[in-house]
Amino acid sequence: MDWQAFEQTLLDDALAQVLPALRAHPLRSDVYAVALAGIYREHDGPIHLPTVAMNSEAALAGAGDEASEGEGTLYDLRWNPADWCWPDMASGSAAMAAAEATLATEAQGGDVAQWEAADRRCIDALVRVCQRLRDALHASAVADRLTPGFAVLLHEDSDEGVAMALRCLGDEAFARLLPGHAADLAEAARVAALPDAERLRYHLACLAHQPAPELGLTREQAQRHGEAAQRALRAFGPAAIPALLPLLARTETQCEAARLLGEIGAATPEVVAALRAQVLRAVPRSSLRHLAQAGRNICAGALAHLGDSAWLLQQAQAGTLGDECVAQGLSSPYGAFRNRALDPLPLDYRPVESLPAVQPALLPLVEQWLRPGKGTCTLRLHEVDEALRGLQSPLTVVRQHAAMVLGERALGAEAGARTVPALAHAVVHDSDETVRYLAVLALDDWRGAAVAQRPLAEATARGDGSTKVRDAAQRWLQVLDDLAAGVPPR
Repeated sequence: MDWQAFEQTLLDDALAQVLPALRAHPLRSDVYAVALAGIYREHDGPIHLPTVAMNSEAALAGAGDEASEGEGTLYDLRWNPADWCWPDMASGSAAMAAAEATLATEAQGGDVAQWEAADRRCIDALVRVCQRLRDALHASAVADRLTPGFAVLLHEDSDEGVAMALRCLGDEAFARLLPGHAADLAEAARVAALPDAERLRYHLACLAHQPAPELGLTREQAQRHGEAAQRALRAFGPAAIPALLPLLARTETQCEAARLLGEIGAATPEVVAALRAQVLRAVPRSSLRHLAQAGRNICAGALAHLGDSAWLLQQAQAGTLGDECVAQGLSSPYGAFRNRALDPLPLDYRPVESLPAVQPALLPLVEQWLRPGKGTCTLRLHEVDEALRGLQSPLTVVRQHAAMVLGERALGAEAGARTVPALAHAVVHDSDETVRYLAVLALDDWRGAAVAQRPLAEATARGDGSTKVRDAAQRWLQVLDDLAAGVPPR
């Protein structure tokens, strides 16, 4: 792909939208920002380029009091292109359509690593377009329509979007125009330089939403940085455990502390004993009852992540722990909770497969937690064997889960060579409609690795007993047709 030509096409198109709008704008020193906004990126899937948006001080003033609210962040009305006077200046030009098609071919024409590389280069190109567009507009005949602090940025209201804005604007303009984000970044740098013990205390205070004046942490900061604190404490690893254990006893912090202990993954006797004690503790009859029950369930999930599923089953058999709590705990290692863990235990379906023999009443409750749509874990290469075994399990819920996780194209060609035939076998032979449907979706996800299965796609689209499965196979056929024609999957 010619990335320089791609970048130039985007710049030319943006200028073709903005310059006429500025010429038609009657007010001088009024337009304060242009944004490339609305970029859509689906990992290993389509990348849709942003469109141009523009706003003026006069238009912002017309929004009333709401325009003055905010803290100088991308989430304020001032920096929300969807609410601007010119929110979507899409050209619809053939050149832009060709550029997006070229990008799609580059991004989706290989493996997942190729998609990620193309995505990075695309963002780099868009940042440069913003910088060049700003310079070109300042040098144009309509520069008098721009405010002295006029800015051009690539807009996305996310953590990544903040980093994009910083790259587009530069340090000085970023600090002036987005002081809320600049203050957060400065605070993060300050905290990163603290000694480990103080940094740990800082993040624990954020987790509890409590100020720590001696560390320079205000209550408002603590309340805003709770999610970042969880990431930081997880990165501390086992060193954070002694400080997390006391938080288990507090209803207000039990959920976060238990989740972090499970994600850190150190199954020490102290951690296991503390989690077990909280799971067995009676839920108080108070206004915090719902939160306390949620905490117990997450403690059960943390125990399962630490390899203590057998103990949870024993409590269910003995009647010392409710089935709902045990079922949620047993199900946790198969969901998205696991994806954040530092070093999760390998995928293992045996705890679920043991339920019909040891505690059959739990199975329908576990099925509710593992059913499609509840979220699933990301399969790792060393877990492919267990997922393939799960695809042959006597339990439908296990076969469904295995079919979901086996559609992981990022595992690479060697895994695909083993996985695709197993999924194809499930499409033909599994008695469960949902397993067949999920297996078709997984084969679709494997793209080129499943090209040889086209006869299966045709037969399934024509003859499966389920409308849902036939429709999924028809969509899979479309992907195969696109691949054969050298067109990126839609």
